[in-house]
Amino acid sequence: MNRLLIVDDQELIRTTLHKALTEEGYAVRCAENGQECLQVVESDETDLILLDMRLPDLNGLEILRTVKAAHPDIVVIVMTAYGDIDSSREAMALGAFDFIHKPVKARAIISIVKMALEIRSLRMELQQIIYKNKERYGYHNIIGTSEAMQKVMENMTRVATTDAATILIEGASGTGKSMIAKCLHYNGMRAYQPFVEINCASIPPTLLESELFGHEAGAFTDAKKQKKGLVEMANGGTLFLDEIGEMPVVLQAKLLQVIEEKSFRRVGGTKKIEVNIRIIAATNRNLKEAVDNKTFRQDLYYRLNVINIYLPSLKERKADIMPLIEHFIIYKAREFRKSTKKVSDEARDLLLGYDWPGNVRELLNTVERIMILEDGPVLTPENLPIEVRTGNNHSQSRASSILAELTGMADSFDYEELTQNFQSILIKRAIDLCHGNKTEAAKMLGLTRLGLHYQMKKLGIPLQNSR
Repeated sequence: MNRLLIVDDQELIRTTLHKALTEEGYAVRCAENGQECLQVVESDETDLILLDMRLPDLNGLEILRTVKAAHPDIVVIVMTAYGDIDSSREAMALGAFDFIHKPVKARAIISIVKMALEIRSLRMELQQIIYKNKERYGYHNIIGTSEAMQKVMENMTRVATTDAATILIEGASGTGKSMIAKCLHYNGMRAYQPFVEINCASIPPTLLESELFGHEAGAFTDAKKQKKGLVEMANGGTLFLDEIGEMPVVLQAKLLQVIEEKSFRRVGGTKKIEVNIRIIAATNRNLKEAVDNKTFRQDLYYRLNVINIYLPSLKERKADIMPLIEHFIIYKAREFRKSTKKVSDEARDLLLGYDWPGNVRELLNTVERIMILEDGPVLTPENLPIEVRTGNNHSQSRASSILAELTGMADSFDYEELTQNFQSILIKRAIDLCHGNKTEAAKMLGLTRLGLHYQMKKLGIPLQNSR
């Protein structure tokens, strides 16, 4: 229930408004002077004040200034019996929601109060969303103690405190480019303005122009009404263009115009629309090569690359793997309502030995998997994905070690015998890693279950206890 305070020295006005607003379901209190108003505000929670400009002890503007300084979320509607335009303007400048000339009508007051409280509610919801985003995308969630990530953090803190028009984030898929873009926005000067993102690779080229720049009614067959584009919707805030390297060359010219002239035209439109936005672009492609291959405009590349942030792959920052895992365990434990878990030494070695081609995204998915499957207090290798347990990104080095093992077993080299021994060792190790599960072992080796049985029979490997 919203709490209202009526401040007026005329008892008839207080009584009339109190009755009307109480019937609407509001909790209403009254004050007949400025001092009583300030006492109520300090002692009780108040959502909205109906404030008379002329009170016996204090000026309405003084009260408004005091209330807004201490409680900026309180909505103040000023009531005046005088045609004082300057005072009304000053009241609006100090943060009053609206001003009403006396005599006031209860129905008009109720309408304005409802609208003011709805706007206040939406504003508070927006503040909550922004607060949550600031918490979610705060610097404390960028995990990394390696030298490479410390350099990234240093660049980010410098960029966030400025209002650089364009930023280019480069890095392999899964390194966290979207996270960095949101962190820059919600910790920067545009945090309370829109953050609009689009993946340029996920939308067909024929639709991308309309999505970005909007269109006028009748611009093409299905354009039945005017539509605002994402560039226009991001006005005042940040536009994040993920996979910018996939943007068609034709649209690159239009994007360049937005950066240089801060204006654009909708599809099928003639009117220039001015915007004030920060553009953050991200790519996992080598844009310099794309420029050389004429698939990316050189002038756009230089305009985007004013501030460059390179995100290293996990392979380049092995020191950050365990801190990231511990961070994700806490995060997922909270999400799944489970207790946090420790990582066994065996699992730690496997996690650190894997190259993580999918980078942070793959690591997060792996932690999510083992947090779902693991019931004990310790994360063990059994619930790690097969590729992590086998370290299949080191297949060449493992093959070399097996070959060395084989050649060390004999003085002479027989090709057929070595090949059969090599196959036997591979199959036996796959079965051991899969705890005797032939179906899983077959998948690991790229065979069907029937094909694995054939190979085992051919090589003389026992088939007992098959699963």
